[in-house]
Amino acid sequence: MAAFTGAPTPEPGPARDLLRAAFAVVDRVPRHEIGTGDLTIAAQDWPALSVTVPVTPWQAATLVDRFVDLLRPLTVHRLREVAAGLGVEAGALVHRLQNAEDQDSRGEPDVSAGWAGRTLHEALAAGPDWTAALRVWTLAVPELAAEDPANWPLVFEDALRGAVLEMLAQAADGLLRASRFTPASLEWVADGKGFTAHQPVSASSHGLQARLQPAHPKGPLLPGWDRPVWPADGTSWTPPREAWRWEVGWPLPDGTFQGQAGYCATEPSRALARFAAEQTIAELLPGARGLRQSFTGRLLVPRRQPLTGDDPAMRVVTLRSLLLGASRADPDDAAPTRAQAWQRIAENISLPAPCPPESAAADERTLQQLLHFLAVQAVVLTPPAHRYLSGLDHHAAPLSMDHRHARGLRRAMEPATAQEAEQLEADLGPLPPGTEWTDLLDPALLEAFLDARP
Repeated sequence: MAAFTGAPTPEPGPARDLLRAAFAVVDRVPRHEIGTGDLTIAAQDWPALSVTVPVTPWQAATLVDRFVDLLRPLTVHRLREVAAGLGVEAGALVHRLQNAEDQDSRGEPDVSAGWAGRTLHEALAAGPDWTAALRVWTLAVPELAAEDPANWPLVFEDALRGAVLEMLAQAADGLLRASRFTPASLEWVADGKGFTAHQPVSASSHGLQARLQPAHPKGPLLPGWDRPVWPADGTSWTPPREAWRWEVGWPLPDGTFQGQAGYCATEPSRALARFAAEQTIAELLPGARGLRQSFTGRLLVPRRQPLTGDDPAMRVVTLRSLLLGASRADPDDAAPTRAQAWQRIAENISLPAPCPPESAAADERTLQQLLHFLAVQAVVLTPPAHRYLSGLDHHAAPLSMDHRHARGLRRAMEPATAQEAEQLEADLGPLPPGTEWTDLLDPALLEAFLDARP
């Protein structure tokens, strides 16, 4: 867990005992209820509840409360010993001091703390800015760290407890992450830039791919902030200076690799990056049949049989979605072909679009070939969306994107039967009184209509 968090491994003693006690608390909680990083977020905000999107689960705050209970009995001398064993960094301590919010909780300068205590109080009173942070670190923290803990001002003790709490949460997050999935066994091959591994997936022509590449290590915000306030006796630990980035995804038909959003990160070592990538592969494999690329919308496992309504990966595309994609395209695009017009719309709303060497990518291909391509990608158009696309595709000669959109819109907004009108209402919502569908051919009226029905 120390390797996961980039911290030194604590020697036998109070710090290791505290970590074991924290891990015992985590072991009593179902792991699926807490996401990676939730405990660290909750600890950073403690005692306030974290305000995050998505919402941090309440179980994370409850666990952090239990960590606080473990810290509460520690005397200041034992707290210093624990902080030294865990390798609390100067930057974490200064950050806690910066964010001390309640002026009353700081109290008056503690005369017993001497010059360092008064300097600390003055720096905190200056507010949470870089000048105050530099002054705290360069003047007060080193001297206070050398003081007898019995002479520490209360705000310094509270900041140190908060920094230790955050380190417990980081280690617990590492435990949850490491135990969430058993890593897949992959064969890694050097590729000139780093390492690549492939995981076959049934019915997929390329399977999943994992990549490791060297990255620039993240340095401290200020010099010295990544150094332990109290270097552990007999150790030569220094902050990691290596960094490796991993990502998982799969290639497009032309060979261009597409990573999955949320399935990439930078780790402090190649071994950890490999572990994370292999663990991610193991996480994704059970649901591989429903995986789509984050930005292109393409399936990892294309459908070879006709779509059925119970296919969990099926994506139904409405006219509203296509209008949204068209609104984000450049209307003055000089000469998009039929295939290019669809690509302009699709890329704006993460829908799959053909690309070479797929036959449906060619400009002269028919609408039916494009619809077949979409069916293979488990994408189905509603009837109004289908009519829009047929109008968009009607003219083979080069036209501006604006002209193609106008043709598609006219085809969709001129219902020939009562059933087509009902389908439009299902896609876009009911018309305002006294309005016809053809009135929405006016761009301003269409925009106002769609804005009123998000």
